[in-house]
Amino acid sequence: MDIKYEQAALDRFPSERAAFREEPRLRADSLPPCEGPEELDWLFVLKGCISIVRLADLYTEQFFDLCMERLTDQHALMEHLDIPILQDTEIEKPLHNKAVPVEGAYLRLRTQAYWLALHVWLLHSKQHLVQAEEGLFGSALCALVTRRIFEEQWTQIRVWMMEADVPVMSLTSEVQDMQEFIFGLCVALDDAFREEAPNGTAQALALNEQELEGRHGLAPRVKYVLWANVYSGTIPHDTIQLQELTTYLLRQRMALEAMPRAPFLSGKFCWADFKW
Repeated sequence: MDIKYEQAALDRFPSERAAFREEPRLRADSLPPCEGPEELDWLFVLKGCISIVRLADLYTEQFFDLCMERLTDQHALMEHLDIPILQDTEIEKPLHNKAVPVEGAYLRLRTQAYWLALHVWLLHSKQHLVQAEEGLFGSALCALVTRRIFEEQWTQIRVWMMEADVPVMSLTSEVQDMQEFIFGLCVALDDAFREEAPNGTAQALALNEQELEGRHGLAPRVKYVLWANVYSGTIPHDTIQLQELTTYLLRQRMALEAMPRAPFLSGKFCWADFKW
């Protein structure tokens, strides 16, 4: 995905790089200590083996729960980032239901789907980093995590669409449309981190102007991706919500990169705190 930045964006990037370089929440020493097991115990290995061979899934639910917790238990954070809060709605619809989504419902749903997708993408990114140095067992667990959390993500989004009164005959096409948008978000984020942060997020954010060697910088590119996708390009680039969401995503990525393999593979970890 080759993004052609307008001159206004290129002119804005230097000040954005400087602002994120000085952001205290993006310093490596600001991250909370990682709490979790130092080694994987035999019970975990047993559950992992059962899950890998698909006798039962005793392993991956905790990972998707970590993603959903960001929507169900973090209302203050979502309000701070201008992410619509989930509402209690009735999924059971009458036979031959003729209701259609109310005005603004689809945009609200899409923003929530993006918020969920960011956390799924974060876990997928960490899984990819862990898998690169794992043996057969660890690699199989990583592959299982990615497959299951992506499956659960789309099951959840389909439920949200049903709750929003998307007509049944349109449900599949609407989900496919959403998949294209979210796939574009994930690809753009992958490209930004691969090209701008080959040695890790913390090091990429600390680079001075001379060390960039002609690159745009990680933080400005991530911010642009979030502006174009999560906020649909409808808000000013200097909006506080956009600045904060960029900081939030970079902080979570830094914390996951610093996390040892055992806490991650066990699923017994928490997201990095985020104060404002």
